[in-house]
Amino acid sequence: MKKIGIIGYGNTGRFLCKKILTDPKYMSEFDLAFVWNRSVGKLEADKDLVPEKYWLRGADVGKAFQNYIKNAGDVDMIVEVAHPNVVRDCATLFLEYADVYVASITALAEAETEDILRKKAITNGLYLPSGAAWGIHDVQKMNALGTLSGLSVTMRFNADALRLEDPLKSKLETYIKSNEKEELVLYKGNVRDLAALAPNNVNTMTCLALAGSNIGLDGTQGCLIAQKEHDAHIIDIEVEGPNEFKVNTRRYNPAKKGAVTGDETYNSFLISLLKAGGQGGGFHFC
Repeated sequence: MKKIGIIGYGNTGRFLCKKILTDPKYMSEFDLAFVWNRSVGKLEADKDLVPEKYWLRGADVGKAFQNYIKNAGDVDMIVEVAHPNVVRDCATLFLEYADVYVASITALAEAETEDILRKKAITNGLYLPSGAAWGIHDVQKMNALGTLSGLSVTMRFNADALRLEDPLKSKLETYIKSNEKEELVLYKGNVRDLAALAPNNVNTMTCLALAGSNIGLDGTQGCLIAQKEHDAHIIDIEVEGPNEFKVNTRRYNPAKKGAVTGDETYNSFLISLLKAGGQGGGFHFC
């Protein structure tokens, strides 16, 4: 069994906990070591599902984890489903003791963070769930062969599901308040810059750009669109190769109104978690 600690108890964290603690299929695969959340209130409200013995207490997740280790706690994999800041601030610490599964992949769009974690992931590995990044292993293959010449990703969200930083935040708020029914193109450009403006929404773009490292975050083109028509996340991916080779895919993922993560992505995270671990150091896509 894989002993895991979960960092973050939002919708994704709760979904994973519920599967691991109540579903016989996953109870036989995983042993829950702990769950940490910035606000313990969420855990208190859900203690029938996640009893107190699993709670990792403390407002500072790094210190809380160090206390866990000092008290002879052990863990095979740490699962981050919280916020990019947790990856930036704590992933190097986590990698000293375990493999790390990163859901907030936009943290790696910061060049310094990516560089530090690549150097740190020597004995233990960093696992990146493909989630909504359809065809990511094909992108990896083309990248390894040196035949990847172009990569672009367009993501459409219901406006209420976007969590943005300015100047995109202001543009979005104006759009939501308006009577405009046509979709709004919020951004078109390289993925690295977009990840800083939409850290909760463009993990898919960031994951694909990391898989296509020959093009990378600066060369991969991202387009973020807000719309009011669908309660869904719609992702269009275009991959280009030699001699006018192209592959286009569209993924339509229903989502509850205002949800950052689509319904099918929760299951995708779970399956990726089953595949994660045991591959040694480095970055691994799962």
